[in-house]
Amino acid sequence: MGDLFNPKFGAVEGLGAYTVANLDTALTNTDLVFGQAGNTLSPGMPSAGTIVGLSVVANAAPTAGTATFSAHSAGTEISGGPTAVIDSATNTLESSGLAASARAHTFAKGARLGISATTTTNLAATTVEYTGILWVRFDPDGLAGA
Repeated sequence: MGDLFNPKFGAVEGLGAYTVANLDTALTNTDLVFGQAGNTLSPGMPSAGTIVGLSVVANAAPTAGTATFSAHSAGTEISGGPTAVIDSATNTLESSGLAASARAHTFAKGARLGISATTTTNLAATTVEYTGILWVRFDPDGLAGA
């Protein structure tokens, strides 16, 4: 993880907060709000880079079921991207996920990123609020492949 903060590879920055309250059951790819109601995507990225991971915290653990949070670009979940899971089985309040490799999920300058949630059919968390941070690394040269 130390190399992720090395200026040679670019700075790691947290985007957010992405929020959602009162998740319902059986949701698929439901976008969290960025900043204010109606916004689900970040403003365009100032440089190319990579998605490094995401972190999610809940104000209470769900009493049943699971909520899985994923990174997305322009409203489309990133296949094989980092995920974070909050569930009742482990009484989870916080979860984080890293990308499988530091260059696995690139984005171009101007990309609009976000976090989405998928829930199980038995989720019992109608009073739980979630906050997420998306961790990205901007390429020092502004080129995702540099």
